[in-house]
Amino acid sequence: MKNFIQTLLLFITFFQLGNTYAQKVKKVGAKLTEPITENISIADFKESLKMKAQIKALADEFGTLIASNTDLTLDNSGTNLNTLSTSNVKGEWIKTTEINYKWFIEENDNGQKLYLSCEVKGKAREITKNKIDLHSNLLKCANKNLCITQKFKEGESLYLSIKSPIDGYISIFMREEEMVYRLLPYSRLTADQNNCIKVNADQEYVLFDAQGNKGLESIQNRNVDELQLSTMGKDKLYNRLYIVFSTTKFDKPMLNTENGIKTLYPEAFQDWITNTKLVDKNFQDQVIYFTVEQ
Repeated sequence: MKNFIQTLLLFITFFQLGNTYAQKVKKVGAKLTEPITENISIADFKESLKMKAQIKALADEFGTLIASNTDLTLDNSGTNLNTLSTSNVKGEWIKTTEINYKWFIEENDNGQKLYLSCEVKGKAREITKNKIDLHSNLLKCANKNLCITQKFKEGESLYLSIKSPIDGYISIFMREEEMVYRLLPYSRLTADQNNCIKVNADQEYVLFDAQGNKGLESIQNRNVDELQLSTMGKDKLYNRLYIVFSTTKFDKPMLNTENGIKTLYPEAFQDWITNTKLVDKNFQDQVIYFTVEQ
């Protein structure tokens, strides 16, 4: 009888844990259609529309912190997408399970208009506590008061200012077209500094500046990677910078090395983000969109 009771209690415990997980992670989906504009590539337009559809799915399921759905309107320049996804939606996208695109042409008085429809399905969970409010800005020089921008020119340097209200650990990635580059930890760091970097509460840092005095205390200036941006021969590039943060240490994803730079494919990067969020509730990512042009 004693063994039976222990087995029953164990079964109830696992059932409750499974039920709690099922309540936290939900299946969501949405469909969105927009006309394509001339100032964005097809790949970036599809990525932009997918993110908007994800935001719509989260807003429909979990609600928003804004009063009107008109605030869900996002422009195709890609520079304002992070505001809603990180601040105003009360849900977090965990994993994409299905995505379908459909092109169609619509006739109007001015001729033909090309539209793209995106239907996305996935798994998400409600945000039950506030995310850590990281203050971050992209800079084209190391002076935050003069150089904040999200529009860069060929050959300009890129810096990142960041400040956290609590102690934590960060890593920085950049997606450029079909490749993700790990920018922090810096390429020459090894051992316990190769996964993530400690930041102190209420202290402002300027990253990728080998000459400044606002770097990370644990890293010597000679180990700092300085970044110079290029369009790689194109007129304009739409890039994304990912700031990954947690209150506890986390492991890096599997990385490749190309010419001394740590890289991985976007699919592998998103899988790492998804899997880490599932095991670490304090793990979060913030996206900053920026452009580089001739």
